[in-house]
Amino acid sequence: MSLKLISSDKRFFPLFWTMFLGALNDNFFKNALIILITYRGISLMDLPSSALVAMAGGIFILPFFLFSATAGQLADKLSKTTLIRVTKITELFVMLVATLGFYTGNYLLLLVTLFLMGTQSTFFGPLKYGIIPQLLGRSELVTGNAFIGGGTFLAILIGTILGGLSISAKDPILVVSLGVMVVSVLGIIFSFFIEDVEPMDPEVKPDFTFVRPTMDILKLTMSDSKIFHTCIGISWFWFLGAAILSLLPALCKDIFYSSEKVGTMFLASFTIGMGIGSFFAERLSQRRPEVGMAPLALLGMSFFMFDLAYCGLNFSKPVSSELLNLSQFFTYDYSLRALIDLLFVSIFGGMYIIPQFTFLQDYTPRNILSRIIAGNNILNSLFMVSAAILIMVLASSGLNIPKIFIILAGLNFLFSFYNYYVNSAVTIRFISWFIAKIFYRISIEGRENIPESGSVIIAANHVSFIDWILISAASPRPVRFVIDQAFYFSKPLNFWFKQAHLIPIATTKESPEVLENAFTLMKEGLLNGDVLGLFPEGWITRDGQVRKFQPGIRKIVRMDPAVVVVPLVIKGLWGSFFSFEGKGVLRGISFKRRRVILKILPAIGHDEFDFKKLEAIVHEEHA
Repeated sequence: MSLKLISSDKRFFPLFWTMFLGALNDNFFKNALIILITYRGISLMDLPSSALVAMAGGIFILPFFLFSATAGQLADKLSKTTLIRVTKITELFVMLVATLGFYTGNYLLLLVTLFLMGTQSTFFGPLKYGIIPQLLGRSELVTGNAFIGGGTFLAILIGTILGGLSISAKDPILVVSLGVMVVSVLGIIFSFFIEDVEPMDPEVKPDFTFVRPTMDILKLTMSDSKIFHTCIGISWFWFLGAAILSLLPALCKDIFYSSEKVGTMFLASFTIGMGIGSFFAERLSQRRPEVGMAPLALLGMSFFMFDLAYCGLNFSKPVSSELLNLSQFFTYDYSLRALIDLLFVSIFGGMYIIPQFTFLQDYTPRNILSRIIAGNNILNSLFMVSAAILIMVLASSGLNIPKIFIILAGLNFLFSFYNYYVNSAVTIRFISWFIAKIFYRISIEGRENIPESGSVIIAANHVSFIDWILISAASPRPVRFVIDQAFYFSKPLNFWFKQAHLIPIATTKESPEVLENAFTLMKEGLLNGDVLGLFPEGWITRDGQVRKFQPGIRKIVRMDPAVVVVPLVIKGLWGSFFSFEGKGVLRGISFKRRRVILKILPAIGHDEFDFKKLEAIVHEEHA
């Protein structure tokens, strides 16, 4: 992950720092206000300070319900660059109102300011995520989102800490007022360096009735199952994140009997973990939206949440009634283990959320992307409110914090099965690729030769039983392979082959029904713009050489006049554990990592396709 993207790349760094400063300012102001309300015993409308703190959180989230739909419509209709600058200038005026509220001690005005900040964030959200695909190439989306995700949590941490420190200053009102104003001005300056981008859909007519467009955008979000499932996945992250962050202060104070410095350390650990997780997500993604790692990341989160709860249940209560400071805390059993647990929960959280958001940006048509992100923000808000209600219900039922963590970990474990269900094929691909990388040194050449859209047939030589795993992992798009029915229906592999959406095929003599069904599925896939994986030789090589191609591929190519054929040559797998060389397949295992090359050749158009020509190309490149 190159830091040049956020330090010197003129396409991206102005957006990153505009976003970073905005998130920092939100949390700087919000935390300063909450601490003032809490420690000065402020009450409004006969509400105690504890109720006002809860109300403050609700006030900040409320605009996401009310205005997200209209914000998404505006972001698609107008230039996102222009709108970003407008929102940042608006932020400065909101901070002026905040300054007036601080100096007059008008906490009602400050709560109104919090609502205005939530509104500004509502309009900024679809802009910052919607503009990324217009500024970066497709292969850079994962990296860009990793920086945005990690940067957002770092900004939240810094803003939260600054908000707390500012209240302890000699003149807290001056420090907070000056701080939020300076950060706003810096954000405006960076926004004017963001590249100008064109409107994606000028024909959109924004609806300012707010309720009707909210329903329309939710319907739009649910109209495509892949988009809807992804939005649910993202919203689940915010559900879990909101629940964990709301429990952390009580976990540190009431379970670990520790001071606010320990609480700050736990918050810092959570934020740092998100950054590390974002880095791992970028490294493991191969520059594509690798949502296959999402179900595995959820399992990792659940495991460490269970262990964090175990630490809480077994933590010894200090003899003294005073809260433990940092050095005292680490003298107790389970203290460091609990901190590491939280770190890994957030690492897996970063590995979960970055691929999901990247897929949403990559898959969604550009002309509706901002509206989809707005719909996602609405769902996020609903899930976050649901998390708050759940925590209140569980806490009021008498459950302690560790037991609530156990319930959350269990719910997350169950959700991982749903996430796997909607991502089964790419999850199996990711697992297979990860295992293959352990045993082989794999090089991929010509990945850009696979078109980003449209129907494609990848035609490869057949060297071993794991060819399809390596090819599907090397492709920037999901590949649906056609394999012999003898392997497809073998137990227990049949279950996993179904999960990977492979297509069984047979000869007319073996099973005319299987053959007919295979051609039906292949035709449906090509007409839907899918990528099919074929091995035209028909069998795995027994001597390491490319066998004669079977003519059946001609019939498949004729199914779709828009299809292109991409030749792929596999080198280096002959002689491996999964090939027929030497002692035979699945014999003579070696622990030496074999070098394997996957060479993806330029696509052959439908009108230029000739299966003999394809055979000659693969023969020549393999020689």
